[in-house]
Amino acid sequence: MAHPEQHFRWTWDFESPPEALWPLVSNTDRFNRDCGYPSVKVVPPVAAGTSSPFKPVTNSRRLRASVMGINVEWDELAFEWEAPRRFSVDRSYFSGPLLRMLMSCELTPRDGGGTRLVYEMRLTPANFLGRLVLPYSIGRQARATTERVFRQYDEFARRGLRASQLAQRTELATGGAARLATVSTQLVQEARQPGDLVERLRAFLTGSDDLSVTRMRPYALADEWRVDRTRLLHLFLHATRAGVLDFSWDLICPHCRGAKPGEPGLGSVRSSAHCDTCDVDFITNFDQSVELTFTPNASIRAVTRPDYCVGGPQVTPHIVAQQRLTPGGRRQFTLGLAPGRYRVRSPQLAEQHAFRVGTGEPRLRIDLGATSLAEPAVAAGGELTLINATGATQLAVVEHLSWSDQSTTAAEVTSLQLFRDLFSREVLRPGERISVGAMTVVFTDLKNSTQLYQDIGDAPAFGRVLTHFEILKAAVAAENGAIVKTMGDAIMAVFPRPLAALRALLHAQQWLADPASHALPEGITVPPSSLKPLALKAGIHRGPCLAINQNDRLDYFGTAVNTTARLCALCSGTDIVLSNAVRQDGEIASFLGADPTLQAQTEQVRLKGFGEINFEICRVTKA
Repeated sequence: MAHPEQHFRWTWDFESPPEALWPLVSNTDRFNRDCGYPSVKVVPPVAAGTSSPFKPVTNSRRLRASVMGINVEWDELAFEWEAPRRFSVDRSYFSGPLLRMLMSCELTPRDGGGTRLVYEMRLTPANFLGRLVLPYSIGRQARATTERVFRQYDEFARRGLRASQLAQRTELATGGAARLATVSTQLVQEARQPGDLVERLRAFLTGSDDLSVTRMRPYALADEWRVDRTRLLHLFLHATRAGVLDFSWDLICPHCRGAKPGEPGLGSVRSSAHCDTCDVDFITNFDQSVELTFTPNASIRAVTRPDYCVGGPQVTPHIVAQQRLTPGGRRQFTLGLAPGRYRVRSPQLAEQHAFRVGTGEPRLRIDLGATSLAEPAVAAGGELTLINATGATQLAVVEHLSWSDQSTTAAEVTSLQLFRDLFSREVLRPGERISVGAMTVVFTDLKNSTQLYQDIGDAPAFGRVLTHFEILKAAVAAENGAIVKTMGDAIMAVFPRPLAALRALLHAQQWLADPASHALPEGITVPPSSLKPLALKAGIHRGPCLAINQNDRLDYFGTAVNTTARLCALCSGTDIVLSNAVRQDGEIASFLGADPTLQAQTEQVRLKGFGEINFEICRVTKA
């Protein structure tokens, strides 16, 4: 016996605009948790050749939840949405009181400010019991719960918050509070971490729910707390060393950008990985697909991370729109997008279509399945029309191509001197090679160091070389770089950005050339008056590298490394040699143009080992 569909439609008005409400309302994982709904589990796909009563559905997941002790299982189609206006999901059930559920949520700006939110549920009962209980369980209970949570979200949005603050009850491990208090004191007194940040972290670990502390991202927390990102990352690293936190290396799929199960150490990270959601293999890359995240140590607080929803717009916030299109179907979007590069793709199609939002035509049409020949531009606020030109239903995805700048990437973390000092055993598996993307590489060398040993003897010369290493390490660390290795009286260092490298080397050159006239970095115990001038040669280049395990140390190699070493050899000891890639960096150009004491002179050279190729370099000297 077929049972008629039941339709529930609720309308509420809120004070916050749709843009402010969207991050809260569309975070379906937290919403389901805040409503008290049960957690869900992804059911593994049926292996090929295995009989199953259920046919797989394209672009769907099979999920399971326990409701009052009864396992309920369903296929959930991929969410559809258009940020910050609407989202919806379609479920087909195999057990329980429902056959199908279609849920949608639409946010519309109100005249005079605020949002009108329309929440709809279309439910098809599976049996008489379902037909009987839906008016009460959904029409009354679910309506009241949804309104209560959304009104609390409206309050959070008015306060400028982008995440739910409806924390659940937390429990620390036995003795965890005392242990955390002791280590917090040590972090301030011994590790010299800021007391206000230590207390903020302690309060966060003891007062936040499991969803908040299971996968902590230092930069995201720093932005939320309005504190310096680097200071908070340093605290997280010290806290991990002290046993308050644990870290893991999360693998980020370049397609859906979802985080895959993290690896406890770099030795477990491989050069390739697989995304179950997208069903694709991808190449890992230190600057895009490996992110360091943190969780409380079990001695402080044991946490579990249940999933209350595995889809939803906030799982992949870089996707601004996602829409299912039948063959020949079309969809029009009004582009309220920030300027930048975007991409339209479908998981079933190899062809992808890139476009820019900024200045351009008021309308743009993209045909899924057609060949992409250019990268068109469309005006902000313009109209995008997607047409499915294929013979099969496609899931059209419109995504922003920029990676989240809140990610603490492996490329950045491993170029921190603090990380290398605290976790020197964090290395790749022998033989593994992983791309780092663009890295700023530095080589330095002491000029006439061989003559120095002959002039003053081995022991005094060696002492001066060691002091020069201390000065270099302090200069590099002050700019958030890291020394990779020393070679005789030379070093190789890496930095996330070229400007940080140039500033570090300018300071180091000044300190070494005239130590008596400059205040040496903190921690240098040798009196400046006892130091004799030394000339430091240095070269800076930026380019792609490969990370490797070299003698149980995280090292780098590749053309960019070889090029930097050759640039250092061209240095006279009174200048710093930059490659053209570094000279053209926007921050470098602004820095050189703003400081009248710096002179930059370009020239063409040939580098040893690179044949007849001409390289443009820039010599930077300080008056």
